[in-house]
Parts: sequence; C-alpha cells; structure tokens
Amino acid sequence: SLFALTIGIDEYKSSTIDALCGAVADAKAVKRYLEESLGVPTSQMVTLYNAEATRNTIVQSIRALKTDPRIQKDDPILIFYAGHGGTIPAPSGWDAGSDEIQILISYDTGCKNKGRTVCGIPDRTLNFLLHQLSKEKGNNITVIFDCCHAGSLTRNDRSLTSVPPKFLTTGLSSHVLLAACGQNEKAKENPIKNRGEFTMALLNTLMSVGADQVTYKDLIQRLPILPDQNPQCEGHHQDDVLFRSKVPSHRCQLYAVRVEDGEYILEAGSVHGITKGSMFDIYPNRDSVVNKTPLTRLTASEAPNPFSTVLSGDGSNIGIEAFALQTGAGAEEDLFIHVALDSRLESVFRALAAEIKENKTGQRQIRIVEEDQIATTHLDVASENGKIVFNILDSHVTVHGLKRMPFQLDCRADDIRLVIRAAAHYYWHLHRTGETKSLRNVVKIEFMRLKDNDEEGDDEGQDDEERDYGCSPDGPDLIQEGVVDIVVDDDAIYGMKLTNTFGEPLYASVFYFDNSDLSIMSYFQPPTAKGRVDPPLLPYQSLTLGYGAGGGLPFTYSLRDGQDIDVGFIKVFLSTEQVDLSVVPQKSPFSKDYPRGVDISEKPRGLWETILITVVQR
Repeated sequence: SLFALTIGIDEYKSSTIDALCGAVADAKAVKRYLEESLGVPTSQMVTLYNAEATRNTIVQSIRALKTDPRIQKDDPILIFYAGHGGTIPAPSGWDAGSDEIQILISYDTGCKNKGRTVCGIPDRTLNFLLHQLSKEKGNNITVIFDCCHAGSLTRNDRSLTSVPPKFLTTGLSSHVLLAACGQNEKAKENPIKNRGEFTMALLNTLMSVGADQVTYKDLIQRLPILPDQNPQCEGHHQDDVLFRSKVPSHRCQLYAVRVEDGEYILEAGSVHGITKGSMFDIYPNRDSVVNKTPLTRLTASEAPNPFSTVLSGDGSNIGIEAFALQTGAGAEEDLFIHVALDSRLESVFRALAAEIKENKTGQRQIRIVEEDQIATTHLDVASENGKIVFNILDSHVTVHGLKRMPFQLDCRADDIRLVIRAAAHYYWHLHRTGETKSLRNVVKIEFMRLKDNDEEGDDEGQDDEERDYGCSPDGPDLIQEGVVDIVVDDDAIYGMKLTNTFGEPLYASVFYFDNSDLSIMSYFQPPTAKGRVDPPLLPYQSLTLGYGAGGGLPFTYSLRDGQDIDVGFIKVFLSTEQVDLSVVPQKSPFSKDYPRGVDISEKPRGLWETILITVVQR
C-alpha cells in the first residue's frame, strides 16, 4: 500500500522570492491521481501547501515516514515537490564537487526564526533523510521534483526552471528520482492552465499506460517532447516497474535506428559492446517488440564507431522512427573456457554444446580451448566429489591469489548453462576497452575509507549548514598502482571521488565486478532522460560516490565463508557522449533469483575509455 508526501508552494513568506502559480495545483493533481487512479486512502497521504510547507515541517514530515508503524518494509513511498530551488555557497567541509550546494526553498526560507535566518533544505540533507528512510523502510521510494532553477529565486516568462543539479544525486540506491528537466533548463508552466508542463505530461502518460505497466526509465522516455526541457530519471532501480507494483518483465536493451543519407544508423557503437557481425531485429516502436514480428533484420557488417554503427540489409520498410533489438552477437569470442576430457563432465559438454548451438538473442560467443591454450582462458570447469567446480584462470585475478569460485553445482546442464552464459557476459564487459587512452589521463580517481558522521548522533536541532551529514573521507587515497588492498573489517566503509581535469564535460559509469560469483553491481550510472542527459563530470569538478553531495551508499566489502582472499574490479567507463550501459549489471548465476532468461544487450563520433581498479580483500 502506497504512502505519499506531496508538497506544493506558490506563495513564499519572504518578499524577495517571487510567487509561483502552478505548484500547488500540481501537488493537488498528484494527490488526486493517487486517490482516483491508484486507490490510495487519504489517510496515507500528507499534503503541505504554501505556509504549511516550512523547512521544519518538510523535514519532520520525511522523518515521520521513517517512524510510521503502518509503513512496512518495501512498501512504496512517494515524495512530490513543486516549488522553488536555489543555490548557496557550500559550507566548509562539505564535499560538494563544486563551490555551491543546491537547496529546496521552503515557505520560510530567508526569514528569521528564533533569531536565525532559515536556510532551505540542502541536497546533502535531503540525501541523508532519504538514506535514513530507506534503511528503515526499504528503497521502494520515488521522488518527483518539478522545481525551479538552481541559480535564481525568481521566475522568468511564467516558467519554473531546472531541478537543482545535485539533486540528481549519483549512485542512487535509496530511491528513484524523476525530475522536470536537466541543468540550465527551464521547466515551464502552462500559462493557460497554470500547471507545470512536466507534471501534466507525467500524469497524462501514467493514466494512459498505467503505473503497473511501465518502468521508471520507460515512463520518462514515453513523455511527449517538452520544448527546451529534458526530463531526467536517476537511480539504481529505474528499470523497476513504478512503485514495484509487480516484478518487471525481463529487460531488453533497445537502440534507436535512424535513416541518414540512405544508410541505417544504429545509435549504439563499440562503447555499448556492439561488434562487427552483430545482428538486430528492427521494430517500428518500443511496444511492438513484445509478441510482434520485426520489420526486418539488419547486420553490423563493418566495425562500429564509438557511439554509432552502420547497419546493412533490406531496410526499405523502416519509417522515420525505429528501434533495434540485438538478436545475435558479433564474430569475436567473448568467453574462453577449458573443460577436461572427463566422463564425469558429460553434463558440462551437453550444456556447452546447447549454448553454442542455440546462440541467439544477443548471447556472447563461447570458445572451448585445448590444454595448450590455457594461458588465454578465463575459466576451467572441473569435477570434484561429484560436484562441478569453476577454477579461475584469468591472470588479472590469479596474480592476487584468487583461483577458484567459492560455489559448487550439481551436474545439471541447465544450471551449468546459466553460469556459462553469465560468465560470457561478465568477461566480455570486464575486458573490453576503448581504442584511445586519452580520457584516462584527464580523470583523477581516488578511493578512500570513510567515517560515518551520523553515528555521532541524530541531532535534529542542529543547523544543516553546521552539521556534517552522512559520510566523509577518513584517510588517504588507497589506490596504489591501480590496486586497492584492504583488510576486511565489518565496520569499514569506503567511497570514491572522480575529478575531471579536462576542459570538457564527461560522462561516467562505474561498476563493481565480483570474480567470486560473476555478479556485476552498478556503483553509478548517469540518469535517463527524454532527450539530452546532463553530464555528471563537469569540467574541473568532482563526482563523489558513497559520500558528499554525490549521494549513494558507501561501499562495503566482506569475505564469504571459507574465503581468506577475494578479488574484484571497479571499472569506470568514460565517454564524451552519453551512453546507456544499464545492460551491464547482472546478478550472480549462483543466486536463487538469477533470471532464467537472457539479457540482451547517441551521436557524433566521440571518445570513450575505461579504467580498471583492482580491489583485493584479505
């Protein structure tokens, strides 16, 4: 059952802050949608309009969600805010990535209260409140912002402007954020209806497709084009169905296709993992992918560019808009595997034969190697005590002492196929890299231990400008010659900082590759947008992961039972263009909830590169 907090502020107490005209109407429209379309009881919704939305009341209302006994773990929670936003200088000691922090403007911002000027709600404070809420009630939290420009407290041409950029927090695992537009854009109001264009479009789309039929990412991409604004979606769980009303269908990665000068251009290239020989089924729209016959099949007959690929084949029936679903991998082998000639491994050979023969829906290529080629092999499959075991042969891993996965399987071909399939996906994304080395030299990466400032108490009366919310660095950079060597401590938490020393904005995606179970975890991915995505690494600024204004949860590491060493990799993808790498993460094939289907994996020529950091845990 959903619980909601809706906030709308048109009128402000301070005469220096201009009034809005559609924020309260937007908040009321969201409440009405929840009541009428989703059947949410009024008793499960809190509304704050105008003078009700003071700074203290907003903060206490979010805190109240954490302690509400009616809200069970993983119940959906919605927080909607329509009103002004702004920027203030970053307080001393706040690692904001720049000299400013962003704030939501409460009704009483700028006015005196008990002799002190009321500050708005800083990005870091909001991140802390949401983090605390998610620890208590789970991360099924949706935050929607239709709010004003970060650099101004006044309106222009009846328009709201951009969501404060740092509210597009990085590495969101506590919640999913839907925002009206990107940085330096205006989220306009409709002058006739006195409503926000974004909120109207969002609600109209939801009522058209149904909240239980669409993911967060798909919802943003289904919005109509809003002039001069690009709505954004951010969060680790943006591929979930809205409010997690049901389990999402198996994910398919679709790429746009355009016709240009008689050529069919796929808006994905080598950075996405496309290789020569990759095959694609072409559909007229996103909805037709399910249970519809494709228009045609096209092939990447030449090596792709970094961000686009020319496809060949009969595309005469392709219209103005089309989408491609990868149905066949390229010719390059992605997984090299060795299997001893042992009668006890008959089930392994059957699984490999079936996987290679069936190679479809974008699966990676697999090659079985002989004993004399073992130096170039990723995995060795063996039999011990009636169980299947997986020996790691990748020298990047074994050099640090990890030589076997701590899992065993029964001799069932279907289970073995899942591991082989996951291994192919894993090693392909782990080892692929760009052709240029220029970007790795302009981004400084630091990995450090953090201290948890929240453990020092939860003083609700302390001003946010003075309080050091969340975590902060506690020691030097731990990366030594590309390796982080740590002694496992249950209480130890870690974070990263990426600094762009380049004069151009960059896009970054960060993943953790676990060699023990073949899982790939997302540490950070840029938001999804209807149109342009804001670059997270602005020139000469920083992006923090696990602490600071960047948000996200700190990293923790542990050894499994029976392990005395583990080795993982943090891989950073850098590019000059936005790249959707949401197909990269995967669950471990050894986990019970590993999907039984197959994971299937925008525009001038640009640069991309990867940086690999080894994490050794002892």
